[in-house]
Amino acid sequence: MFAKITLVFLSIFLVACNNNDDAEQQDCSETICTLNFVTITVNIKDASGEAIALDSYVVIDNATGEDLASDLNGEEYQYLKEQGFYPIISDANRVQYQNSTATLTFKGVIDNEEVINETYEVGADCCHVSLINGNNEIVLE
Repeated sequence: MFAKITLVFLSIFLVACNNNDDAEQQDCSETICTLNFVTITVNIKDASGEAIALDSYVVIDNATGEDLASDLNGEEYQYLKEQGFYPIISDANRVQYQNSTATLTFKGVIDNEEVINETYEVGADCCHVSLINGNNEIVLE
């Protein structure tokens, strides 16, 4: 009998202490983060494994319509394009998506034709962005 009463009180105590208020943002002011700069990319290649160079691409935040595609300088963009890597989101966007998730759409164009239309779910904590769902390797046929 004592065990049952103890179990009931313990259960009430645990439920009362559980404060999962989703609307409340986590305070990041005292969080210690690594110095790593995280960039989520998509790798685009053909069936033989060769990198595909897109003529252009956009990364659209489905909620706001904002294009998040990085403003890379010519050398950076050329190198990534040759390797078939395209940034989706980076820690530069961390504050914008901190403690939340977002749905992004990656669209790639070759010869004025949209060849890629992929959806990604991303998020960010106090320190870094992360890929929650989405294909980070695309093979074009």
